[in-house]
Amino acid sequence: MGQQEFQAIVLAAGKGTRLPEILEGRPKCLLPIGPYPMIWYPLQLLQRHGFADVLIIVQESEKSEIQQRLDRLQLKLKLEYFSIPTDSECGTADSLRLVSDKIKSDVLVLSCDSIVELNLYSLLSQFREQDASIQMLLMEGGKDQDVVMPGPKSKYKAEKDIIGYEKATSKVLFMASASDFEETVKLSGHLLRKNPEMTISSYLLDAHVYVMKKWVVEYLAVTDALSAVKGELLPHIIKKQMLQFPTVPENDGTSEYAAKPKVDDIFQFAIYTEMDKKIDIASIFNKEDKATSHPIRCYAHFADSSAFGVRVNNVRSFLSCNLRIFEIFPALTGFTERELVSQTSSIKSTQITKCAVGDMTTISEKTSLNQNVIANGCTIQPKTRINNSVLMDGVTVEENVVIDNCIIGEKAVVKSGSVLKNCLIGPHFVVAPSTKKENVYLSNADGFMTID
Repeated sequence: MGQQEFQAIVLAAGKGTRLPEILEGRPKCLLPIGPYPMIWYPLQLLQRHGFADVLIIVQESEKSEIQQRLDRLQLKLKLEYFSIPTDSECGTADSLRLVSDKIKSDVLVLSCDSIVELNLYSLLSQFREQDASIQMLLMEGGKDQDVVMPGPKSKYKAEKDIIGYEKATSKVLFMASASDFEETVKLSGHLLRKNPEMTISSYLLDAHVYVMKKWVVEYLAVTDALSAVKGELLPHIIKKQMLQFPTVPENDGTSEYAAKPKVDDIFQFAIYTEMDKKIDIASIFNKEDKATSHPIRCYAHFADSSAFGVRVNNVRSFLSCNLRIFEIFPALTGFTERELVSQTSSIKSTQITKCAVGDMTTISEKTSLNQNVIANGCTIQPKTRINNSVLMDGVTVEENVVIDNCIIGEKAVVKSGSVLKNCLIGPHFVVAPSTKKENVYLSNADGFMTID
């Protein structure tokens, strides 16, 4: 089903505005999750489900670096890259608009930071059975709340969505960000009267995995009022499914009305004709009655509560996902835990437990390492102790160093005798010898930063 009926798109042009402490100009999609860049996980998910071609949307300035990194991973996918100008303020819906002329069928859209364990066949089958316009993947949220945040102490306010849905059908009826409201959420009387059994939740995670009808992208192509998929396109279409729509004359499935779409007239794109009804009756996807009276239908696919899903879009989720990599890696990839340690690395330590190690990394003897992610090209010298931390590409840790619950940025150096706890170390930063720090952010930028 996947490779024939659906085109796969991975959005990887985000600038990582919530991750400046550890990015500092690097492509967000190449941040390490275990021994692989985060974009590898949605691509590997697509590969396991039979997709052969994937369109990846990237920033122009990052295209070469991303392409080179993915080429080395030897995925069995044909990857096509579409680049957008680096200096543009391009949202996720804007990205889809720019590639609208490449869309020939219904689409499966994933974000590069969506790390999910999911049976895509169930998701796609449900989309067809319900004849949905858009279907979104919802998972249980709040799974990263137990992580101790490195960096300056501050109050953490989790991002939450307010989602209203019908339990019996999984139809999505309302969606907004909790930050849009102060203390109370106001819902229209019309919405409540038409849907008296609507369930409202603020504990569901939008995993940024969407299945869309082709007409949704065609509609985006003629309206520039919608910039983001989650914040604008989804709420817009969810509201439109509540409105009345013009009647289409019964004919061979076409009409003068449907043939000439106008800007912002969504019903001319989504119109459900008599021919559509006949196709629907003949379809094998008729296990239950579908509300075909309205051409716009938005549904949710609820993942099992035991499934894993996280969006790596801030420091907390980045650290949480990495610290759980031994637990989730086999389910995410189908690989064994052995794949978490690169065969190209030199590991002489006999005291290493639950660690992921990237390519060409050297770990000396007389070191103790527990539950860490150590990326590519790192060097760890003797008499060091590292726990619950993430070391990004090219990090050097000298002798007699203790690191606990820290994120060490790319090509940073931690000099001998240093003790770091709950710290964020920016890329290329050199920690002076015998430094003793706790709950700070050290970088080459002026001063310290508060971590939200």
